[in-house]
Amino acid sequence: MRLLLITNRYPADADDPASPFVPHFVTALQQCGVAVDVLTPRYHEDELGLEPGFIYRFESGSSIPIGSWNLASPGNWLRLWRFLSQGCKMGETLCRRHRYDHILALWALPSGRFARRLSRQFGIPYSVWCLGSDIYSWAKRPVIRGQIARVLTGATCVFGDGEDLCRRVEKWLKIECHFLPSFRPLAGVTVDGPPLATSAPRYLYLGRLHRAKGVFELLAAFARVRRVLPDATLRLVGDGPDAAELHQRVERLDLMDAVRFSGVVASDGIVTELQHADFVVIPTKSDSLPLVFSEAVQACRPVIGTDVGDLGAFIREYRVGLVAPSTDVVDLSTAMLAMAYEPSFDLQGRTALLARLDPRRAAETFRTLALGAKPTRRESPPVPADIMLSVLSS
Repeated sequence: MRLLLITNRYPADADDPASPFVPHFVTALQQCGVAVDVLTPRYHEDELGLEPGFIYRFESGSSIPIGSWNLASPGNWLRLWRFLSQGCKMGETLCRRHRYDHILALWALPSGRFARRLSRQFGIPYSVWCLGSDIYSWAKRPVIRGQIARVLTGATCVFGDGEDLCRRVEKWLKIECHFLPSFRPLAGVTVDGPPLATSAPRYLYLGRLHRAKGVFELLAAFARVRRVLPDATLRLVGDGPDAAELHQRVERLDLMDAVRFSGVVASDGIVTELQHADFVVIPTKSDSLPLVFSEAVQACRPVIGTDVGDLGAFIREYRVGLVAPSTDVVDLSTAMLAMAYEPSFDLQGRTALLARLDPRRAAETFRTLALGAKPTRRESPPVPADIMLSVLSS
């Protein structure tokens, strides 16, 4: 059984923040008997390093990921055309060289567009794994919505990294969509139990510094928390287009002594940040089930999350935190204070959740549904452990 996996991003090494869960999924597929080739763009020269032979990178024409390109610039339209041409060209080469049984696209665009074209050209069935932003964000734009619909309705199987996301796809397109979680096991996590109640809570935000992630609302909520708990601190780990404005906002709120920016950290740095925090705040407005959620749970850190996608439902079901109804300042700050007074984290819920998110379980699900293979018996227990807009016509 041989699979061509097409992904918008594939990390160059363990510290590359680009879709860090994908290598774990690929490894799980290989362990259950699926040979995998990966087709993905190259954005940096260091991605030419010593990588496994099954990874094929095509020239993107930019050091900036395609999801961040500004198509208001005429030069980027030419770059887009070259990007699509280079990806299709290498995909065609791989399909002529190997006999693929299936193609899997991560995510709907542009990877799904490549998969659909190669499928029609070579007669290979394809599936698509959707991210929350595919449906919650990009599918709201009329032209892109049509592109996503064409890609998904032509697929053999459609997957989503959240159950709410799957329900939305099914309601929209009247097709089946199966839950397939994205998950990265963290190495070096010391499980010492969840934190106790504290008057000096250490809150952590780990992710992209972008207003769509609710980080500005988080700052306002934290300022409100500080009026009640003056020794509370907040650490913002990550980078993004709104970093400079966030620094200015911290100064205006007079929070310089309480808010720290860490920038992007390596994988071992993520573990350190989690273990030096008491609670993780995920004030997302559109993500289905962010990776940071499962990373926090692995480190036994209670999560304060918004009721978006699957995040709120999973926090409640597995009892690993508290849910804020929205990113409204009162909603968010109330949940943050409640967590400090009475932390909520169930260790049995943690075990059940990590088993459900196990990459080997996801690989078996994909293998069974998309490739028609029978699941294999596990020899060991489960490991506890963006999107581009294509406005070209098909």
